[in-house]
Amino acid sequence: MTLPTLRIDLATAPWTLKADAEAAGPDAALRTACAAGVPATVPGCVHTDLLAAGLIEDPYGLDAESRLLWIAHTDWTYRTSFTLGADALHHDRLELACDGLDTVVALELNGQPIGDAANMHRRHRFDLKPAARAGTNELALRFRAPIPAAEEAEARLGALPHNGHGGNAVRPPHNAIRKMACSYGWDWGPVLPSAGIWRPIAVEAWSTARVANVRPAVTEATADRATIQLAVDLHRFGTAPVQATARLTDPEGHNAATAELDVDVNGSLATATLTVDRPRRWWPVGHGDQPRYTLTVTLRDGNGNDLDQRACRIGLRTVTLDTTADTKPGHEARVDGLPAGEQMTLLINGKPVFLKGANWIPDDCFPTRSEEPDRLQRRIDQLLAAHGNCLRVWGGGVYPGHDFFEHCDAHGVLVWQDFLFACAGYPEEEPYAGEIEAEARDTLARLCAHPSLAIYNGNNECIWGTYDWGDEFKALRDPSNTRGYGLHYWLTLLPDLVTELDPSRPYWPASPYSGSLDHHPNQNERGNRHIWNVWHGEGQYRNYLGHFPRMATEFGYHGPPHAATLLPRVPNDQRTWSSPALEYYNRNGGMGGQLHTDRRMADDLVPPRDNLDDWLYLAQVMQARALEMGCTWFRALSPWCTAAVYWQWNDCWPVSSWSAIDSAGREKPLYFATRRFFAPRLITIKPRRPVPEGEPVGPLAVYLHNDTDTPWTGPLVARRVDLHGRTVDELTLHADTAPRAVQRYDLPEAWLTRPTDTALVVRFGDADVPDAWWWFAPDKNLTYPDAAVDLTIEPAGDGRYTVTVRAQSLVRDLCFFPDRLHPDAAVSDNGFSLLPGDTADFTLTSPEAPDRNALTRAPVMQSVNRFGKARERCQEP
Repeated sequence: MTLPTLRIDLATAPWTLKADAEAAGPDAALRTACAAGVPATVPGCVHTDLLAAGLIEDPYGLDAESRLLWIAHTDWTYRTSFTLGADALHHDRLELACDGLDTVVALELNGQPIGDAANMHRRHRFDLKPAARAGTNELALRFRAPIPAAEEAEARLGALPHNGHGGNAVRPPHNAIRKMACSYGWDWGPVLPSAGIWRPIAVEAWSTARVANVRPAVTEATADRATIQLAVDLHRFGTAPVQATARLTDPEGHNAATAELDVDVNGSLATATLTVDRPRRWWPVGHGDQPRYTLTVTLRDGNGNDLDQRACRIGLRTVTLDTTADTKPGHEARVDGLPAGEQMTLLINGKPVFLKGANWIPDDCFPTRSEEPDRLQRRIDQLLAAHGNCLRVWGGGVYPGHDFFEHCDAHGVLVWQDFLFACAGYPEEEPYAGEIEAEARDTLARLCAHPSLAIYNGNNECIWGTYDWGDEFKALRDPSNTRGYGLHYWLTLLPDLVTELDPSRPYWPASPYSGSLDHHPNQNERGNRHIWNVWHGEGQYRNYLGHFPRMATEFGYHGPPHAATLLPRVPNDQRTWSSPALEYYNRNGGMGGQLHTDRRMADDLVPPRDNLDDWLYLAQVMQARALEMGCTWFRALSPWCTAAVYWQWNDCWPVSSWSAIDSAGREKPLYFATRRFFAPRLITIKPRRPVPEGEPVGPLAVYLHNDTDTPWTGPLVARRVDLHGRTVDELTLHADTAPRAVQRYDLPEAWLTRPTDTALVVRFGDADVPDAWWWFAPDKNLTYPDAAVDLTIEPAGDGRYTVTVRAQSLVRDLCFFPDRLHPDAAVSDNGFSLLPGDTADFTLTSPEAPDRNALTRAPVMQSVNRFGKARERCQEP
């Protein structure tokens, strides 16, 4: 007789957390409380448990980071108990299944060691049977303090360089330990490394065999047929025969395919090929639907008794990466002056897809909180509402869990997944190398069923650093260096494992990378690029026009969070742009934090250093303008360029950073700009060729980007207007843009005299197509009129109000910040530039009825008209 599988979810068990007797707490009372123990939540971590117990302050409070650093210098023990019946001990195997242990931990059951772990990024299983007993069992997990653990690992393995990114604290060696790198600090995050059981944990008992992983590789997906090469990893006990069956059902539950799996001679792998006629294919959002099939694998013993069953939802689609050489310079791009190179295009079901999206970081400093399903769904829904189709999961965070991928699967968001290496050299010695292989195998097996996962990437900036960063990094490439620094992982181990375990997806060694070590890794002509010399070096965001990447997978511009997110943590006497508090919440320390943001603001405006409200608004406007310039230019470069994936989508704490959405989920002006510049149909005014830094822009053109499957036709009107909105010149054009294509119209040379008192605007007769604007001079040289708008507010029920703005003058970058009136108030659109007579409608959501007068005054309503040329405003004649 075969015993049924037993599972005890330990998340529901009562847990306690205790500090080691040598706790490093700042005072005796706190040390005593931690040594006595507090209730713990699993999954969770030390910081959140201490916070729930009322023993520590908010870790995101002003200067709290340094006051709480003792937590990362203390060893901690999690304890619980569970009850086993006598039958549990009769199973062949009794195991502790741990989905996430953070990070260096020794485990005991009933006082006996059962194993240890040193990798946050993979699942672990431990044999409980030698120590288990019928009745009550006591489980203890002893976590090593995360900062000493990293320092001790570095001392054992030897130091390798890691980019400290400045900031407000010295960052420990994140590359010496397999823990979330950014928990040790980054140029947007604090030093708050925690410890704990951060993903589910359970006791499992089984006999004969169990399903470990289901790995479906879709190798063919045409309109006529889909083919799935299915591999199932088995865990076995003994040599008794087993049988495995696979059944595939369509989205309505009808049978689509069945197969008996072949079990190999070792009994550890079962394989089959499934075919589906006339499949319903899975597509990225904007390219088609996302139907998913259910794949169920059933494992039985030789007598036909059920042993285990595993089900997952899959999408029938193929993913390939085209890196073939160009047949001619420019690769059919509408932009002039592009050299020949190598393509880099992601194809889904053989169809090229332009990636529109942003980089994803952990949504909270404490990973369990960042994986709350509602939170993840909200962030991904925000991307979808902004017409995004791609998230790049950055290599300094964590591999996301099921809920992240489930929502991306269901809605067609493509995921570029980094392996977890970032901005450092990595040891290739044991036991580190063995952990890397185990981590990669586990990750590939866990994630491969998700259709949204489109590409694996070896690392973030690790190879690039050896070319362009400091002497320590450059020395890694020196022929005299005999020690590995990770290149074996990125060029050999990881691609081999992808081929073995998930052959249906492409692998790329690094971001950025140019396809070969024979080329600089951050080139325009081939591979993918990170463009940081605009924000960090060249400065003016117009310099994005000098870059022409094949894929832009990381580039960004700083902007502060909303006032309601930031200011509650800032004392009243520090609410100035250069205060220690504002510097604390700006980790761009290597560039001078707030001062660098101020410098970049000065490219267009005279920074209002005496008014923090105005300064915050203009810093957010500059961020939105910069990313609009970069992303619309990269879209104009299509099909030469095939991705505009900026840094970054989200934030983990209330910091000034490159994010479009702050840590409270409030949407910055950049978010609303994203919704315009990622719109399926885009008009943009840009140069006819790339513009090297310092050179004049030269002739302009109108580019129409049609990212839909239907032709785009209809009239366009291009106008040169003065700053009162009066037409100086007008030109009627006609859109006739093929599906998934770019069309270009050159503007008359006579329009390019660049008088400072005019702008260009191109408008299509469809409200769903955003206007295109071009301004000939920075705001500080423009004599804007005073902004004049009429505003009406109509209740719409359920705390919602319809707001209509009608412009009486030209108004630029009109924004509303209702969080200044109530922290839960928000708008559905923002950042309007309007001509006289234009209207803009949006929804205001607020728990309180809005005060119209307050809504139309700064700091709630803002426009850059107030910040033009510093002389008397121009008057309407």
